Amino acid sequence: MARADQIPSDLTLEITENLSPDRFIEAVRAFFGYIKEISASVTQEDPDWIVRVKEGSQLIGVDPRANFPRPILHARARIGVNALVLGNLDDAQLTDSALKNLQKLSEISLKSKSAGLPIRLWVEKKPIEIKKEIATLIEKDWRIEYRDAGTLDGRLEAIQDKSGLSFSVRDPVFSQAIRCFFPEALLPKALTAFRKRVEVSGIIHYRKNGKPVRIDVADIELLPDDADLPSLADVRGILRQSA
Repeated sequence: MARADQIPSDLTLEITENLSPDRFIEAVRAFFGYIKEISASVTQEDPDWIVRVKEGSQLIGVDPRANFPRPILHARARIGVNALVLGNLDDAQLTDSALKNLQKLSEISLKSKSAGLPIRLWVEKKPIEIKKEIATLIEKDWRIEYRDAGTLDGRLEAIQDKSGLSFSVRDPVFSQAIRCFFPEALLPKALTAFRKRVEVSGIIHYRKNGKPVRIDVADIELLPDDADLPSLADVRGILRQSA
């Protein structure tokens, strides 16, 4: 295990076992992915990043450049992992993308050759072990779901034709993109609604905590953009005229 004085950054990944090049790159990508996802929850602007690598070690650190609220970033990175270590997935308050990256790090830990844990996340010079139980916790939670008819609204983006037609709707409540699978007959509507606010209806798949994870779309309806809605001043004017 590394010492605190060896850690190159307040956000550092420690890999304590020699991994194959492919798995090493996989671990580093998952680490960067987790940190970037956390930073997106702090501010909508993607900051420039400085990567710091400790010579002669397997310590990879990353720091946002100046004018970024680092204490909030560090706190959220720490709280997310600690909650999962304690088995509290809901308390982690992480997006699906952040969870997937931590799951990947945990799976690499699970498949290590040694009995010890090969991966640690250091936050402000303090280590948190990415335990194998994290992957099990996330996988178990994602397997449990229920389905119900309903609607979701958000901005339609990322139309794909891979393993079936799909697009994403960025839900403003859960602040994440929800995958939407739709039939060929709805393709013209989906293309017309690209990057616009929509309401999609169909069978919604939920996790046990009530978070929607995907929808089998039956219909797509365009909604007015926020810019097209009347402002507060407009509403006041309408009320005066009707008085």
